[in-house]
This record gives sequence, C-alpha cells and structure tokens, in this order.
Amino acid sequence: MISQWATVTVDEVQKLIKSALNKRCQLDPAPSWLVKDICDLLSPFITVMFNKSLDTGCFPTEFKQAVVRPLMEKTEFDDSHLKNFRSVSNLSFISKLLEKIVQTRIQAFFDSNGLMPRIQSAYRRFHSTETAVTKVFNDLMVSADNIQMSALCLLESS
Repeated sequence: MISQWATVTVDEVQKLIKSALNKRCQLDPAPSWLVKDICDLLSPFITVMFNKSLDTGCFPTEFKQAVVRPLMEKTEFDDSHLKNFRSVSNLSFISKLLEKIVQTRIQAFFDSNGLMPRIQSAYRRFHSTETAVTKVFNDLMVSADNIQMSALCLLESS
C-alpha cells in the first residue's frame, strides 16, 4: 500500500501544463492556451491543490464532472442507429493534469515494486496493441518452429 505520495513540484506542474494539448472544454473557466500563457503565475497554486488532493486522498468533486457527447464510430455508419455512436467524455484541463500526476505516481510504484507483468502491453510506456500482437505472433511462430499445435481464439465485444 502507498503510505506517502511523492510531493508534486512546481516544475512538474509547469512541464505538464506546457506539454498539454490546447484542447477546449466548456467546464474550464479559462482556455488551456491562457493557462499555458500564465503558467508561471498559476503553477504554484495548482501544485498546492494537487498536493492537498494527494495528501487527503480526495479528488475534487468539480473534477469529476464531464461533458459527454456522442461520437460516430465511423463516418460511413448510419447515424440513425444509436449503436453506431460511442460516448466521449470531455474533462476539464486541470482535472486531466491531476489525473496524469496520479497515473505517474501509480506507474512508478508498480514499476519499482515489480507489479507490472513483463509482457503487459496496456498502460506501459513504449507498449501498445502493436507490441501485444507482435508477442502473440512470435509465440505462434515459435510453436510452429517447435512443431507444436497452437490455437487462437479472438473475441470482440459489441
């Protein structure tokens, strides 16, 4: 169990803000480009808020709100059927930053304690569905080389 989170630093917050994309959310009191422009002024206050959130284990209620919109899965799909849409949640800029802070710390904890399986592809830097498929393909080829039988079952949820 994590007994103490690493303290969030002003430099860490500034790097996060400056590297963030300029996306808009109607929940934001100010556009992200403006937060970036006055990053040096705001980052000490944001840092205090983030450290307080980590110390108390409380994710601010305002950060739990999202603007949810339907998005077509593919442009060629029929837009008269709801099943062809997926919901997209647009979160506030600051809540995404706090989420990234927590994710970084959890990932560091997992990595330092050997809690991530070596072949895990999801939620790992430099790993993707491509690395997962490559692993499966390699396993199948090694089995074939060793004259072993293989079976592959692929499931898709709808």
